[in-house]
Amino acid sequence: MKTVAILGSKGGTTKTASSHLLCLGAYLQGIPAAYVLTDPTRKVRGEGRPYAVLDGRLPEQLALIFSSSTSNLNGWLVIDGGGNRPEFDIEVAKHADLTIIPFRASEEDIDTVAQSLTAIPNALAWPSAWPTNAFAINAAQYLVDALGQTFPQRIINPAIPFVNSISDLLSTALATPSTSVRTAARKSFSTMQDYYDIHCPAEVVQDVDALSA
Repeated sequence: MKTVAILGSKGGTTKTASSHLLCLGAYLQGIPAAYVLTDPTRKVRGEGRPYAVLDGRLPEQLALIFSSSTSNLNGWLVIDGGGNRPEFDIEVAKHADLTIIPFRASEEDIDTVAQSLTAIPNALAWPSAWPTNAFAINAAQYLVDALGQTFPQRIINPAIPFVNSISDLLSTALATPSTSVRTAARKSFSTMQDYYDIHCPAEVVQDVDALSA
């Protein structure tokens, strides 16, 4: 499986929503996907979802998921890193094919995503829950420009747009996603696929024992 880790040390940057959105996008394109929960403070909620939801909250569970993924050549594994665990993020990034750090349009998010990009040299930043009206987009563009000057070629474009009903993805049970959520899911998954093809090495060697140590 192709493995993508959605990481970042700051909470509230849409790591969980983005992870579910990518899995939904894979499903809508007829591609198998699995979401992996790693935050030990949260419950596993897989009801009504058209993609697998796996429990990786314990280190040994996550190591087993990574190990099993190497023997399955079909589909995508999306790791939701949770928040405020920079050492965990660095370790998980070693075993993922692609690492993505989502960030919102705020100075605080820019500061924390810059720290993550420095700590994880192969990671890419992705603007998420981004403004959708022209005035707000222009007002936020300076944030992306400033980050791009420091980390050239490491920002995913286009941004994941703000969608009101995207919170449906975080519900206990996922009913029928709205049209706007499905559209965002398809576009986001296609964008991620493009960046995966460009940035991922042909082979990633995974020392999964380090995760369960």
